[in-house]
Amino acid sequence: MAEKEYEEDDPFVLTDVSISGPEADASLVEMARVFIDEFARMGWDRDRILAMFRNPFYRGPHIAWRRWGDEFVQQLLDERIPGG
Repeated sequence: MAEKEYEEDDPFVLTDVSISGPEADASLVEMARVFIDEFARMGWDRDRILAMFRNPFYRGPHIAWRRWGDEFVQQLLDERIPGG
């Protein structure tokens, strides 16, 4: 693997941003929708996606599940995968 020196303006450096208030909730809801969409496109069914949200290994989805629970995730699944 190639190694390079760290550069202050490296566009690929991992960063995080902390937000709070209504913007945080809105971002978390949108993130949950994107996770559902991505995994549904890969062929995952509703049960497997819900299990992912419950699993702490999947940190992003799990944060949304801890915040709002199964009913919230089921509502988002209904938006993306009707009839389940």
